[in-house]
Amino acid sequence: MEVDFFKDLELEIKEKLSEFGYPIPSFVELRKQYFSATEAHLCHRHYDIKNLVLHFLTVTERRIPIKKWNIHISPQLKNRTEIVNIESMLSKGEDVNPFLSKQVKGKHQNKKTDLLRFEWGIYHVHLEEGGKGDEMLFVYFDGNEAYLLDILLHEKDGAEHITWTNTDLIQILHDNWPHVIEGHIYGTDSKETLTPEQHRNARKNGCVTFVTVKDATEYMPMGGGFTSSKHPAMAVIGADRLVDKVNVLEQWTINNEQQIKSALKLNDNNIEVRLVLDSNYNPYVYEVTQKAVLNLLPPNQEPIN
Repeated sequence: MEVDFFKDLELEIKEKLSEFGYPIPSFVELRKQYFSATEAHLCHRHYDIKNLVLHFLTVTERRIPIKKWNIHISPQLKNRTEIVNIESMLSKGEDVNPFLSKQVKGKHQNKKTDLLRFEWGIYHVHLEEGGKGDEMLFVYFDGNEAYLLDILLHEKDGAEHITWTNTDLIQILHDNWPHVIEGHIYGTDSKETLTPEQHRNARKNGCVTFVTVKDATEYMPMGGGFTSSKHPAMAVIGADRLVDKVNVLEQWTINNEQQIKSALKLNDNNIEVRLVLDSNYNPYVYEVTQKAVLNLLPPNQEPIN
């Protein structure tokens, strides 16, 4: 029985990136993005695959799940016909990811990043396919609900308007659907209010900040935050967990070949197993000949789900 679950993981991720229509960064390209790519780190067996996993999970954090959304529209968008197409696509469960920024496809996700999404959990969707056009629709997703907040102009260097740290977006959520973000409340009598410019400077320096709205309610980052490398915190945590799970599955499978054969009634035959990711990117072991999913739960280990 040959087992190389980390090679399987690499192939699974590359296949899924291809399905998205996104380019696949090489291990060399990924190493150049990280200050941690020192000789000591490169000696770690799973360094390269972990970087690939982090890249993939960062991309998926930026993508909008494809499903039928219940649409909620803010007063700011009343009678704005520009949103009709996106609103219709979301409600029908059509794929709106082609309307995201072209930077989602980038190989250098820590440079072409989306700190608005990672810090405040708010997506920006271009009104033209291919990430074209200066006007963008800002949306907050929660469960099966899509909250359409406002249309703002793309912020460019030297522009007078502020878009990416426009705290009015949080104010719209607070004024219209406070129950949706109440779990992120830090306090209700904050004496400190940062300006959009201060939020922008903090982000540039890799700092996550809280947002205070007009009635002194203070909110923690609703998108989970980001790390000093400008990757979403959830992707960093997810990469660690996925690599650890794959390592556990690989060692358990290698050490229990006979038990697996016995369970599949293949004692006298070689078995072919590989690692597969499900729709939620959780790993499981698949036996090719029997087309069987192996429910592997090593002693003293939490369920792998």
